[in-house]
Order: sequence, then structure tokens, then C-alpha cells
Amino acid sequence: MAHHRQVLYLSCFCLLLGAVLASYFLWCRYYVAPFSCRVSFVQHHPDTTLILWMNYTVDGKSGTLSINGHVQGEPNRVINRKISFLVTRKGRVWYLVSEHNIKFPDDNVPDSWLEKYEPLFFVYPGKNIYMRINEQKNGSYLFLLGTLPTYMCSSATRPAAKM
Repeated sequence: MAHHRQVLYLSCFCLLLGAVLASYFLWCRYYVAPFSCRVSFVQHHPDTTLILWMNYTVDGKSGTLSINGHVQGEPNRVINRKISFLVTRKGRVWYLVSEHNIKFPDDNVPDSWLEKYEPLFFVYPGKNIYMRINEQKNGSYLFLLGTLPTYMCSSATRPAAKM
């Protein structure tokens, strides 16, 4: 009788341990760790060049993105927007859905013009984008659209390198 009780206790312990390990695995796969980063880059297109700065802040299931910039050779064409978005993550694939896309008063680039050069997620609310965001060993984040590395976003919480 004592032997059956030990087997029962051991079985319950194994089931509990399995449930804890499965929960931890699922948490690691879907949990969105908070981060913030910034990137500046130049986008070359056949008919224009955009000079952009982006600041991402991701906190759990939501985030914000500030986009600032201008059109090269046309400094009066200014881009100044803030996008709030929802985040869903599965492994290294991130699904972002824009909730609000706020244009600040000095933003004078029409949405219809900007949508020619940027994914619709960056222009209109209610649009989505899939991307991979891989944290690097130095604390930066590599953003990939499809299979193409798009930009390296430097951690906003790490001190800047001294020159």
C-alpha cells in the first residue's frame, strides 16, 4: 500500500513539474520583453531619398514609434509622426497592428505620397506588419522585414559610446 502511495506522489510531482516546464516554455515563446531603441538611416528610392530617425518603445503587448525625418534635397518636406501599436509575438516573428497614427503640425508630407515609400503600417491606423526583431549581444535590435535586414536599432537604455 505504501508503494502505491509513493508511485501516486511521484506521478503527481512529475505532472506538476511537466506543467510548470510547459508554462515556462510558452511564456518564453510569447512574452514580449519591454525595450526601447533608436535608429537613424537613409532610404534610397529611384525617385527620392528619405532621411529618417525612429524611436521604438515596446512594453508588453503595446508600443509606440516616433518617426522623424525629411526628404533629401527638400528640407521643407518634413515627416513627424507617432504611431501607437499592439504587439503579438510568436518566437522571433512579431505581428504589429497600428492603432493610432498621429501627424504632428510640422509634418507636411501627404499620406498618399508616404505610402509609396513606407509600409502602410507606418502611414495609417489599423494596418499591420510582420517583422523579426532579434536582440543582439550588444543590446541592440536587428529588425528584419521578410528575410532582409532592414535596420539595427540601438538600445535607448544603454549609455552611448564615448568618443
